Amino acid sequence: MDRIVITNQEVEKAPEPQQAPATPPLSALPPIAPALPSPVPLWTRLVMIPLVFFLPILSLVALILKVTVRSKQPRVVQAWWSYLLTLLIISGFLTTILVVIGFSTNVAPAPDAIGSALPSLDERSVFPDLPAGQPMTGVQLSSTLKPLVMMASPAAKRWFSTSYGTSGILGAALILQSDSHGYLLATARHVADGPDWQSKHGPQKVMVSDGMNGWAGAQLVARHKRHDMAILWLPRHSGDVPFRQPVAQYSSVQVGEKIYVIGHPEGLNFSVSNGIVSRTPGDDVIQVSAPVSPGNSGGPLYDEFGNLLGVVVAKVARSRDPEAENLNFAVSTDVFLHESDWEVASSGDSRSAFTDFLHQIKVRKTPPDTGASR
Repeated sequence: MDRIVITNQEVEKAPEPQQAPATPPLSALPPIAPALPSPVPLWTRLVMIPLVFFLPILSLVALILKVTVRSKQPRVVQAWWSYLLTLLIISGFLTTILVVIGFSTNVAPAPDAIGSALPSLDERSVFPDLPAGQPMTGVQLSSTLKPLVMMASPAAKRWFSTSYGTSGILGAALILQSDSHGYLLATARHVADGPDWQSKHGPQKVMVSDGMNGWAGAQLVARHKRHDMAILWLPRHSGDVPFRQPVAQYSSVQVGEKIYVIGHPEGLNFSVSNGIVSRTPGDDVIQVSAPVSPGNSGGPLYDEFGNLLGVVVAKVARSRDPEAENLNFAVSTDVFLHESDWEVASSGDSRSAFTDFLHQIKVRKTPPDTGASR
């Protein structure tokens, strides 16, 4: 790199550096203008602050004020809009918090009260003697078998609370067995576990109700490995009246056989509908003509004698296929005859009751019109 040489003559010819202008004294500065008062009066602010707890009213007031001040000076409009927006944001947060706390701590009256047992169920002095000696009429069957049907809903943990409550899913369950320790119930897996039932494993709590005295927490005992079926256990606090539900073997189910369905379609609790067996396509599936809707899932499919033919699990929805008419399906009670097909999720009294039911089940092995089913 070449060296640059600056001579003394060049330095002397360089211009003198300019000095920064001196700062004028404070006395020479123009006076500061006084701050303008806020366009939103103090009394108005104080009056509107309580409205943050009433979001609908605050929203209406904000709308009225927005229309009122829109013709004012921009500074006034901006001040009002800024203040109203602050109030609406605070009110939105407060309203959300209050709603969440209200839902999570709500102590609902019966039948939404949650308990550890169902007193009205425990206090029953008798269960029906099934199967009946002769075919029952619709009226007889309804009065005899409806007490065996329950409402069921997956348990949902409440926010900011350790307690459980019912979820938004409502289905049915039915009593399979009763002894001095508790009740063994059957339902659909998607009723017990919710929408993601195919991936659920391990313990699960299900809320059940007889429609009389609130809800109680039942324990999920077992899940079927292939079918949409689950077994529940509800402890018993009093009473010891025994009961065991007789079932019909799949090979004994005849196409055209009269059947009855009991459940809670669209929240219409303990509704009874009838029809016939439309088809037995195999794989423990029964197609029936009895109308079913959301809320029937997990409910029983009975014959005229009170034998349990299956548990309702599905229908072809018209939203999926507009041409579908009364295509409804149940899982046969043959699933109770093979213990190895079940994934057991509990132990103790519940598991013992489940094993006892499987080994001592009363089975209808021939069609009902032969007279050999009892």
